[in-house]
This record gives sequence, C-alpha cells and structure tokens, in this order.
Amino acid sequence: MADTRKNITQWRDYLLLRLIFLLARPLPFRALQKVGAALGRFCWHVVPFRRQVVVGNLTACFGDELDSEAIQRLARDFYVQLGTTLLEFCGYWRLKPEQIRDLVTVEGAEHVETVRGFEKGALLVSGHFGNWELVGAWGAAIGIDVSYMVKTQSNPRVDRLQNDVRARAGVGIIRTGASVKDMVRLLRNGGLIGLLSDQDAGESGMIMDVLGQPASVLTGTGSLSYRLRLPVVTCFMVRQPDGTHRLVVQEPIMPDLDQDEATAVAEITRIHTQRLEAMVRKHPDHYFWVHRRWKSGRRA
Repeated sequence: MADTRKNITQWRDYLLLRLIFLLARPLPFRALQKVGAALGRFCWHVVPFRRQVVVGNLTACFGDELDSEAIQRLARDFYVQLGTTLLEFCGYWRLKPEQIRDLVTVEGAEHVETVRGFEKGALLVSGHFGNWELVGAWGAAIGIDVSYMVKTQSNPRVDRLQNDVRARAGVGIIRTGASVKDMVRLLRNGGLIGLLSDQDAGESGMIMDVLGQPASVLTGTGSLSYRLRLPVVTCFMVRQPDGTHRLVVQEPIMPDLDQDEATAVAEITRIHTQRLEAMVRKHPDHYFWVHRRWKSGRRA
C-alpha cells in the first residue's frame, strides 16, 4: 500500500511538472518570467506549499530584525522569486548561447578569466540561491565545460526530466558518489564541477552558525579542493528588476596545502558558507527557504 501511494505521488508530481513545461513551451522567455511571478503569488495566497517551513525559517533567521508583517512580505517575495525561477528553468534551455550571454551580466569578470586559466579545472560553488541552474547554462554559453554534481532524486521521472533540461542547455551531470577518476577526467581539460553547498549534512557535517542559527554544513567541497588541489570559485545569480541576471563571481579560494587536511577543509568550508550567507542577507528573497536547512544543527 505504501509503495502504491508513493508511486501515485511520484506520478502526480511528474505530470504536474510536465504540464508546466508544456504550458510554458510556446511562451517567450520574458513572458515566462511574468507567468512565473504570478504563479508564485498564487501559491503564496492559495496553495500553502511549505508555508509554515518558509515563515519559520525566515522568523528564526530574521525575527530579531523584522516584525511579523515584514516576515510575511519577505515570504511572499520569496514565492514570487521561486515561481519565476521555475518558469525560467522550463524555458532557458530553448535559448541560444548568445541569448543567454545577453541575459547575464557579470560582476567579477576578472575571476572568470582566472578560472578559465586553471589547467586542472576548478570547483564552481553556489547554493540554492536565485536561478542557480542558470549559472551552468551561462558557463556553457561562453564555452566553459560545466558539469553539475547532483544527487539522484527519489522520483526517477522528475530526475530524468530535470537532467534532460540541463543536458539540452549544455550542462553535464556527475552523480553524487562518482569516482575521483571520473572527476579528474572531466577536470583535466579545464572543466568545472558545479556544487550546491548548502544542503543539510546531517551528523557527518561541520556545525557552524549560518544566518545566526546552528547548521550542519557539507565539507565535501573542501575535501575535493584539498585532495585534488583545486580552487573553489563561489558565484551567485542575482535577478535584476528588468528581468536580466547579474552573476556575481568571487575571488577563488585556494586550498592551503601547508595546513593539515582537517584544518584546510574547515577553512574552505567556513569561507564559502559565509560568502553564501552574505549574499542571502543582501537578497533574502532569493534563498530557497522551503528546505529544512537547520534541522541537524538545531539538534546538535
């Protein structure tokens, strides 16, 4: 019975996402952004999709600074951003490389050139912030070989659909748990491995304050950087009022090979986590507040 319910739920989620893709197909990209914003407002007012989680996370992180009315407005703005990002994802794979380049301006272009000069490649690190999927598509559009490291989702149909969109946009896929040999093969020609660093890491993570709350932080990025001698490049996509995006590329974090591994990994983890935290404080509506980011940290 449980397997039947799970299968029904997976089919429901897949068909809903597939329907959104079909409805989005004939719309121009700018129209998709407007429809996505409207979808976000609709969900906020009508469909209580994890509303308690969103408001609870925002209150925990900003309750000392914002009153309940401001928290509610911020939560609404988050849903607008999320809806817009979803509809953009449904359509950006149709864009030609020159259209993606026109859609994105870059802050920190000098760091992009530095990255392109790394013969052994680099780790491209962001979080569930803004349109994080567009980072890889933009990299592919300027001729960088980008592959995302992704966890296989429990819903195989949704998993295939999402990865098909990424592939059409020129972004490769590396499954979590791939061998170091596979990563080295990709990096050897100057490719980038993209990682999202802000999932809850459970008992195996490094506990540190994130937005004023204890969180369990993944250390895999730091470990890969240290063991493979790779720089970590943090970058974040910020939506602009005119519908374009600003990609903020920050100075590469170089592993300190004079330190022991545990110390170096902790330092890399601290730096890239604090950089994400700073971006979230500047643009709190851009963050993915629906996930239970702090669940393990609060139990520690």
